[in-house]
Amino acid sequence: MQDKNPLSTFGPDLNEFSRDVNFLTLAKNSDFIYLRASGSGTGKLRIDNKFLEFAKECRRLGIPCGAYHFAKPSKDLDSAVIQADQFIDVLQQGFGDGDYGDLFPVLDVETPTDKSLTTTELVNWIDRFRDRFEEKTRRRLMLYTGLFFIGLYDDFKVPGKGYPLSDMPLWIAMYTRIPSNPRIPPNVGGWKRWTMWQFTDEGKLDGVGSPVDLNWGPNSIDSLMPPSAVTGLNAYISGNKIFVNWTANKEDDLNGYNVFVNDNYAGTLPRKATKIVIDKSRFYLPKGKPIKISIEAFDITGDFSKERTEYILDNNGEFLG
Repeated sequence: MQDKNPLSTFGPDLNEFSRDVNFLTLAKNSDFIYLRASGSGTGKLRIDNKFLEFAKECRRLGIPCGAYHFAKPSKDLDSAVIQADQFIDVLQQGFGDGDYGDLFPVLDVETPTDKSLTTTELVNWIDRFRDRFEEKTRRRLMLYTGLFFIGLYDDFKVPGKGYPLSDMPLWIAMYTRIPSNPRIPPNVGGWKRWTMWQFTDEGKLDGVGSPVDLNWGPNSIDSLMPPSAVTGLNAYISGNKIFVNWTANKEDDLNGYNVFVNDNYAGTLPRKATKIVIDKSRFYLPKGKPIKISIEAFDITGDFSKERTEYILDNNGEFLG
């Protein structure tokens, strides 16, 4: 995988054992912060004692913030659904209804809680958690795991399926202080790049009074966040056409836009597009009824704007609000 570079973003991950946390200081020396939201290591959901407080502080100071769930995989795929639903609920307690954080939500799988679990069973469990989470939230899920753990489970390779998890953004733990570790994370599990690299669990950072986990991130914080809502949306009707335009998003990892008419899909445009012409005859648009034009941006990882931007027309092409 790649090494860090001078443009790499940087930030700690914190939990209830992090002491004397000064978020004003962290806002100056960190590009992002990850928090432990919850865990199921004991077999029962437990919310981190500091999650709600820390999430509130990050939001107050405008520090990009995400959160993770420490999982307990098992042979029972229903438990993946249960833990995903619990994580979704906890995230909303910390960030607000329908809000799952600024950064990728993260599934943390790092210890063999059930040593009888096969590689296929483990990968299937993670995949089921991922499917449930992404289906309910429309947010991409990042996987946190360790280099040692991937090796323990056959490089996460499933016979006949290859590497089913390798399309997930990867947050890999590999500590450079361990002599047997390579200088940078190697290609493992089907991944050739990390999204985040936890390079130490014994770091020192102004703003945290205890040794702390430290991480390198992508060159742009955009690569950890969903695209912002589209701005400058405008639309008008001329004849049988709806003319729509907007202001281009500026995210480095922007991939394109989806446009909708009354919540029905109207088209997908590339990242540089700022307009579309829609044929009204494609949709049932009763005269005298408002027409809702909406748009969302999406990035190269498949994350979408948290909210669609809307513009309401009457059927004469006038803006209604």
